[in-house]
Amino acid sequence: MKLRLDSGEEGEALRFEGHLLTFVSPRAFAPGSPIRFEVSAEGAARSFEGRTIGSKRVEGGRFEVRMRFVNLRRVDREHLVGQLR
Repeated sequence: MKLRLDSGEEGEALRFEGHLLTFVSPRAFAPGSPIRFEVSAEGAARSFEGRTIGSKRVEGGRFEVRMRFVNLRRVDREHLVGQLR
């Protein structure tokens, strides 16, 4: 699932487990940093917000970022689960 960070950069979600999302980003985030992004699906954009747990460098100079959501609604959780299947 593609996502667009509030900085305009694009990332890709890898997995969603409970309240944690792991995605690939062109930049690293310090632990505890706020993060906001949008996911477009079915013609509508949904906004999400969370805090980073940490980042690690992966192939291609990109970063695998783990984050926990802040105020994740049930409908949005179901949307994410559906998109990552």
